[in-house]
Amino acid sequence: MSDILSSRLLVPESLQETVYRLEEARLGFRKSSDSEVKEALDWVLGRQGLRGSYRNLFAPTEKDMSEGLQRLTGEQYRRRGALTRHVLGEESLRAVILWNRESHPSAAKALEGFREMMDSHQDGFYCCYNCTPAFLRTLSVVNFGKSDEILDRGIGHIKRKRTPDGKWRGFPFYYTLLTLSGVDTSSAKAELKHGGKAAQKLIKRYEGGVDRTSRFKTIGLEAAVNAL
Repeated sequence: MSDILSSRLLVPESLQETVYRLEEARLGFRKSSDSEVKEALDWVLGRQGLRGSYRNLFAPTEKDMSEGLQRLTGEQYRRRGALTRHVLGEESLRAVILWNRESHPSAAKALEGFREMMDSHQDGFYCCYNCTPAFLRTLSVVNFGKSDEILDRGIGHIKRKRTPDGKWRGFPFYYTLLTLSGVDTSSAKAELKHGGKAAQKLIKRYEGGVDRTSRFKTIGLEAAVNAL
């Protein structure tokens, strides 16, 4: 059986798959042992600063780069090199922090790179609608001096792109909901509420689903419905 089909957390061919499995394990969607978590996290940390890493974060594998990015919520992007490097680097840093490995030397170096990103994007918008939610998703778990202010400004950019159907122009709907669901601020709750009516219409499609994208879409959709 290939690693992609196995139940191991570590999938050496793919940073994306390894990090997503770690997130599933953290949320209780996937069974894992302490040794499996350590193995996967050690491997992720070993990819910090390697060739192809974005701003000294964690480098995708050749497989990741050739296949392109698929977000936890299912949105797919083919042949988008910088986007793949950026989003997977951000998701990896978020995983390392949430699994309490930020004191590792590689994590410290990645955090330095992220601080530089934060300092150069203090308005909370990171280059485009596809990259910004990943930036905000990671920003919500770091503990830097101005991170809360920058996070709030970033959510302000989302607010300014509201559409009458409860979505946001340009921003990926499900991944944006997932991002907002992890932010405990009034601005995030206001945007979840904006998406609530749309979420009510969509949630039955995914509620109870056991596949990855259904589960992560449901997290965001439930948060939006609960904000109403």
